[in-house]
Amino acid sequence: MDKNSVTGFILIALILFGFTFYQSRQARKAAEWQAQQDSIALAQRIAAGDTVITVVPVDNAEAPAVAAPAPQAAIYKDAALEAAHNAEASLISLENDKIALTLSSMGAQPYGVLVKDYFNYDSTALHIFKDGASTYSVSVYAGEFIQTKDFNFQVAEKNDTAVVFRLPFSDGGYIEQRYALQADSYMVDSQLSFIGMSSIPRNVSSVDIDYSMIIPRMEKGYKNEAQYSKLDFYQDGDKKPTEIGRSRNGSKRVDSKVSWFAFQQQFFSAIIRAKNQFASGSFDISFFPQEDESRNLMACTARMRADYRPGQDNVIPFEMYLGPNKYKILREYDQKYEKIIPLGGSLVGWFTKYVIIPMFDFFHRFIANFGLIILLMTIVIKLVVLPLTYKSYASSAIMAVLKPEIEKINAKYPKQEDAMKKQQATMALYNKAGANPM
Repeated sequence: MDKNSVTGFILIALILFGFTFYQSRQARKAAEWQAQQDSIALAQRIAAGDTVITVVPVDNAEAPAVAAPAPQAAIYKDAALEAAHNAEASLISLENDKIALTLSSMGAQPYGVLVKDYFNYDSTALHIFKDGASTYSVSVYAGEFIQTKDFNFQVAEKNDTAVVFRLPFSDGGYIEQRYALQADSYMVDSQLSFIGMSSIPRNVSSVDIDYSMIIPRMEKGYKNEAQYSKLDFYQDGDKKPTEIGRSRNGSKRVDSKVSWFAFQQQFFSAIIRAKNQFASGSFDISFFPQEDESRNLMACTARMRADYRPGQDNVIPFEMYLGPNKYKILREYDQKYEKIIPLGGSLVGWFTKYVIIPMFDFFHRFIANFGLIILLMTIVIKLVVLPLTYKSYASSAIMAVLKPEIEKINAKYPKQEDAMKKQQATMALYNKAGANPM
C-alpha cells in the first residue's frame, strides 16, 4: 500500500469520526431542547389545572395509565409564606360581659362580633358585623408583595380574653397581631408588630392597612335607619368628625393624618383608632337597596396608611370600639367618639346632653324596653312644661273670646291718626278680661 492510500484512509477515518461526534452532539442538544419543551408544556398544564397521566413499565409489561394529581406551583418565594398560604384556617373566640368576638387565623383578622344585652328589632341576636362579613389586611413589600389576609397565622398565645397571632418568615422575622378584650368593656386593644423583618427593604417607609365591613340592618324601618347611618373620621384639632353617608353613597380621600374612623349604624358602631395616628387614608360607603335579601344595610371601607421605620422593629397600636352609640360610654374614652352622635344645635344640643340623655340613662337602669322609656320620657316632659302649656292654652282661649270686641275697636278707630286711641282701648279690654297678649 503506497503512501497516498494510507493518507486517504486516515483522512476518511478522521472525517467519519468527526461526523459521528458532530451527530452525537446535535442529537444530545435536540434531546435537551425537547426535554425543556416538555417541561414547559407540563408546567403550563399544571398551571391550568390539568391532570397528568404517567405510564410506568413493570416487568416487560406496560402498567395501566395512572392519574397523578398535578403538584401545585409555588406562589411565594419564601417557603414559610408558601406554607402559611396553604395552611388551613381556624377560628378563635374571645369573650367578656359585653361582646363575643370571633377571630380568624387566616389573616389574623376579626371574623364576627356579637353585642350582648342588645337585640335587633325582631329579638334576634345583634351583630355589628356577621361572621365573614369583615376584612382586615396589611399590605407590605417584604422581598415580595404580600397581603396578610392571604396567610394563615400561627396562634402563639391564647386565653379567654386575649390571643397572639404570628406569621413567620424564613429569615426568622415575623408579623405579629395581638387582640385583647378589656374587662367589662366594648373596647378591644389591638397591636400590629413587625419583628426582625430584614426582608423589608430600607426604602419602605409605610404599610397599608385595609378595613372593610358589611353592616347588617338592625331596625325595621329602612329609611330612618339609613338616614342616621354613616362613616365618620376624625382629625386631631377638629371640633367634630367629618361624615359621609346618611343613606347616600360617598367617598373621601384624606392626605393628612387621621386619628380614628367609625363605621356607624344608627345605634351601634365599629370605631378604629390608631394611637399614633394614621398617616393618611381614603374612605368609601355604599348602601344596599331596601330589597336586599340578606338584609344588609351598608358596606364601609377604609384604606389607611401607617408609618413604618425601616431597619428596626415596629409596633403599631390600635384600639377598636364595638358597641352601642351611648353618649356617656363614648365620652369616657376622651377621644371625641361621642361626637358621632347627632345632638342638634347649640341650644338643643345642650338640652339633649344635660336633660334628655341623663333622663334616658336613669330609666334604662330599671327598664330594658326603649319604647317604654321614650313613652315615660314624653310624659315627664309634658308634665314639666304643663304650667307653661296651660297658660298658653288659656291665653289663646281668652284671645278667641275677645276677637269680636277687638274687631269693634278696629272699626271704631279706622284712621291712622287714631292709632293711639285704638291701642289704649285694646289694652283696657285686655286688662278688663285679664288677658296677656305676650
